[in-house]
Amino acid sequence: MLEASVSERLIDFAFAWKERGVPEDVTHEAKRLLLNQLKASVGATQTDTVRILHGSISPPRPDQKPAHVIWLGTQTTQEDAALVNGALYEVLDFHDTYIPCYMHATSAVLPAVMAVAESRGHSGKDAIDALALGMEIELAIATMLMPTAYFRGYVPAGLTGSVGAAAACSILAGLSKDQMRDALGIAMCTAFGLYVSVGSMTLSYITGATARSGLTAFNLAEKGFDAPKTSFEGDKGMFVTHSDEDAKKIDEVLETLGQTWRIHGQTYKVIPTETITHGPVELILDVLPRANGRTVESLEFAVCPIVKDICDERMERFGDPDSELTARFDLCFCAAAAWERGRFTLEEMREPAYTDKEILALRSRTRLVADDARETFEGCSLIATFTDGTTETANVDAFLGSPGSRMTDDQLSDLFRMSSADILPDGRADEILDAVWFLEQAGSIAGLMSLLTLKQ
Repeated sequence: MLEASVSERLIDFAFAWKERGVPEDVTHEAKRLLLNQLKASVGATQTDTVRILHGSISPPRPDQKPAHVIWLGTQTTQEDAALVNGALYEVLDFHDTYIPCYMHATSAVLPAVMAVAESRGHSGKDAIDALALGMEIELAIATMLMPTAYFRGYVPAGLTGSVGAAAACSILAGLSKDQMRDALGIAMCTAFGLYVSVGSMTLSYITGATARSGLTAFNLAEKGFDAPKTSFEGDKGMFVTHSDEDAKKIDEVLETLGQTWRIHGQTYKVIPTETITHGPVELILDVLPRANGRTVESLEFAVCPIVKDICDERMERFGDPDSELTARFDLCFCAAAAWERGRFTLEEMREPAYTDKEILALRSRTRLVADDARETFEGCSLIATFTDGTTETANVDAFLGSPGSRMTDDQLSDLFRMSSADILPDGRADEILDAVWFLEQAGSIAGLMSLLTLKQ
């Protein structure tokens, strides 16, 4: 008997837990991640990225029930809804991060699930179960490929998001095992996304296009389109063409499925910028009240070595930030802006902040030092030196929102309310919160989708 392929083992995992029932703590985490994406996207509708992508979409096809672009309310095809919604989740960089794989795991899977669930009338519970299982498959694939796929220059979620999306949609629609194997295979054979896109609109496009690609893989497989059985582990398959990992890792990861649920390892962002800036900004806002009128001379952060490498490369490539997108991916700028403004919000990445001479001057006096004792970027330390020669220090080993300093449901709800303040009609945020927290009781997601609009 031939050995089961990687895709088949992933499918067996999904079918077993769908029949057994996805653990309640896992589905609860999926709801948290859904809410987190709503928090990440509600303020993103006016960005140029979303405006351009939204202007490119098509009306719904006569043979297909429509899906909606969230917040903007536009009816379109499932594929175009997945595209724009994926970009909405990505563009402010306010979403989740799975730090072990340097990736945003929800942003490509959720848009595909919502498009299928809305257009086909699936229940809230089925949608949440599919999201959780699809993400778990995505995270397993990412764990096999990372970190060397990232080091090669790929966007991790660009490679794996379509696989998770195809898996989730297949589970939701009840495809057979053979059909689901083809859906995963199509997605694996068409994975894409280069990390050079960071700092440009293209990064958000990759996320949306990845969601659309996974949805397309599912739709094709449902119609009988086939793919190689060994799309992942084959001689010219995804594993060897996209990474330099040891093949032993494949079995090691697959054997943990259903024992270790990687969905619980997500980091939630409390400020709208990339994950490596969160520790530094948290320390800035801790030390700043202790300055007591002293003028800062310099800021020095001890960080995980990869953080310094990333920031050095971007400093050389970007120079001074010249847009909101490049400001967001400039750790030293974000730290300086937080110090000068005494806060960190979306305004600290917009003009005039990224052209503010005082912020830019402090950015030039902000230094990163590689700390070999830090294996990941949940933590860092800060020495703030003042012009009178005095210093203040601070340290964080797990910034708020990371698994070591978990954000509570109430904190996440409050963050959504804050992010949607002055954007949503009065009372809408609480209606959305109720719909999300009780989504598994809903006969369909239509009620939630009807609330995801900026209109009265």
